[in-house]
Amino acid sequence: MAGKRISSIGGIVVIIAVSAWLAHYFYLRHIYIISEDAFQKAKITSVSTQDVSGKITKLFVKEFSTVHKGDPLFKIDDSIYKKQVAILENKIKALEFKKASLQTKLKKLENQLPEQVKMVKDKLNGEMEQLSILDNKEKLASNRYKTSVTKAQETIKAAEKGTEAARTNFKMWNNRFERFENLYNRGIISKQQFEEVKTGYKSAEFKYRESLAKLVAAKENLKSAESLKNNIEIVKKERNALKSQISVTKREVRITKENLKAIEELKNSIKALTKEIDATEKGVEKTKIFLSHTLVKSPVNGTVAKKWREKGEFVSPGLPVYSLYNPNSFYILAWIEEDRIKDFKVGSKVKAELEICGKEFEGKVTSIGKAAGSEFALIPRDPSQGEFTKVTQRIPVKINIKNVPETCIKPGTSVTVYIHKD
Repeated sequence: MAGKRISSIGGIVVIIAVSAWLAHYFYLRHIYIISEDAFQKAKITSVSTQDVSGKITKLFVKEFSTVHKGDPLFKIDDSIYKKQVAILENKIKALEFKKASLQTKLKKLENQLPEQVKMVKDKLNGEMEQLSILDNKEKLASNRYKTSVTKAQETIKAAEKGTEAARTNFKMWNNRFERFENLYNRGIISKQQFEEVKTGYKSAEFKYRESLAKLVAAKENLKSAESLKNNIEIVKKERNALKSQISVTKREVRITKENLKAIEELKNSIKALTKEIDATEKGVEKTKIFLSHTLVKSPVNGTVAKKWREKGEFVSPGLPVYSLYNPNSFYILAWIEEDRIKDFKVGSKVKAELEICGKEFEGKVTSIGKAAGSEFALIPRDPSQGEFTKVTQRIPVKINIKNVPETCIKPGTSVTVYIHKD
């Protein structure tokens, strides 16, 4: 009897416990949107060399250790860059010594410049002015000659055209006169008609003879114009004689300007050395920057999530050696069913249970995705062929949590989120 009573009491307790659990289960889902499809996230920073390559000579931090911004992470073999700096610095010293020697030589030459340079240059300038006068004189004579010849040739062409036209007209009137004269002698036409044709014939003959006279006059004018070429030849002879003299004077100028030329060459050499020194100094600065980049430091405060390389391995820019994450960039990314997004908004309160440490923390929704995660799949679903089956899509939701200790922050680990319904 007592056993039956105990069994009854136990059954009642189980029923009460199950009922309480079910009530709690449905209560939670009434006031919260619950998702276990959530994970810890943080901004991952991959650290590699910036612009240098080489073997890793030292690793300063171990995997999973905490680092601060500016802490050394690893060192690349810097012997090549040190050697290059030494070579460039020695080159600068040699160039500066050479520059100082040239400057001394330049000063000496500048103090020894002869006055003769100025005198010969003045003589050359006078001859060049005289040559310029002859050049203008030759140009004027040449222009006059060309203009006169061109005008005479154009006059001849016009006269030839006029003569040809007058000859053609004369032939026409001559033929007509002979025909009308024959008709008049035969008594077919009147004397008045014959006289009219005879007058036209005489006029055409006069014009033809006049055009021949103009053509002869035009050809004479051309001969006169061509005779002007002699003036050009005279000026040319004067000019050539002066040019010969100028050549002699220029040789004198070249001889007396050798020192000036040497000075200019020295100045140019000094300028070239100065530019080479500046370029080499910039090369030293650049190489020193490369040298400083062989020691790679942490760009952020954070934790070493992954060590990708070991001591002695060769690395180049872009190949990560460490991957770090900053705990301050920690957040939770939850994937919520599309039909439940309407039940909350940005700013809604959240409770998050971190599986890694089994604790709950308060937070809020900071952003809601604008597209389903399936839109970014490597092989997007294509229901266009008729095999469509509705699948509830999930939307990414970003959640910030407060006061989470670093021991609980493990990016990639699972989280259960409870989002308050609005």
